[in-house]
Amino acid sequence: MTTSAWEAPVQPQAWVTWLDSGEWHRSLNSYTPMIPANAVEIANLARDPEVSAVKLTQALGKDPLLAANVIRLANSAFSASATTITTLSDAVVRVGTRSVRQLVTAACLTSKLRNPKTYGSHAQLLVDHSVGTAYISWLVADHVDVDPDAAFLCGLLHDIGKFVILKLAHEDRPIPATMTEARLKAVIESRHATIGQQALAHWDFAPEIQMPVAWHHDPGEAHGHLHVAAIVYAANRLAHRYGCGCEPESVNLLEDETFGKLGFDEAFMQELDAHVPGLFEVAKKISA
Repeated sequence: MTTSAWEAPVQPQAWVTWLDSGEWHRSLNSYTPMIPANAVEIANLARDPEVSAVKLTQALGKDPLLAANVIRLANSAFSASATTITTLSDAVVRVGTRSVRQLVTAACLTSKLRNPKTYGSHAQLLVDHSVGTAYISWLVADHVDVDPDAAFLCGLLHDIGKFVILKLAHEDRPIPATMTEARLKAVIESRHATIGQQALAHWDFAPEIQMPVAWHHDPGEAHGHLHVAAIVYAANRLAHRYGCGCEPESVNLLEDETFGKLGFDEAFMQELDAHVPGLFEVAKKISA
């Protein structure tokens, strides 16, 4: 029996060349899609600043898991109330439409990214890091008077390229047996931002989301989207500082030029130090 070119053994460099070629677009939606079919639609609804509590409640009522998590959020210590919430409508009112929008967005866009068979043994940590970066992006954006909802979504998706590469490597076109874990890690680190932007374009996300994702390690190159790219860059570094899905890193971020341009000072850093760890723990639980 003749072996097809697709099935023939491939060497590590040939696999990387295939990845760089962009041909992976053809297989990205094969088998099990990375993102649920209705996720973009739901995320857009959730990002609508004018969406009413009633409309949100109706949408959430169609998904028992999301509804339960909104009620959990309303009854968490983060909401600081002694009254127990038992209905979805009361939960939406207590938490507020912005927090509910964020929860819905995070839940929709990460619901299929936790499978270790597809995304590796650190899949949950990668999701936790994305969720932590999203909430920090929201806090930073609010501080510098930039749209917090757009920043939240960019922060949530900033590492989507890592998930794309892992899905391709483990499911769509498995990496050759001779590719080491270290080599795959290096490929992910060097290419995930570009691959993430290309995947978001493939899924019809707006350029306002694509560009900050593409340049979240080099925000000065995100022409036309500098502010949000800088926010996501800062949020990503802060997520590493606080150990959101990773080991905490001890570093003086106030020495970073981008933090200076965003107006960070000791007072704001202390505010984040006091607020972020608790917020992350709550966000991680309700987005699970």
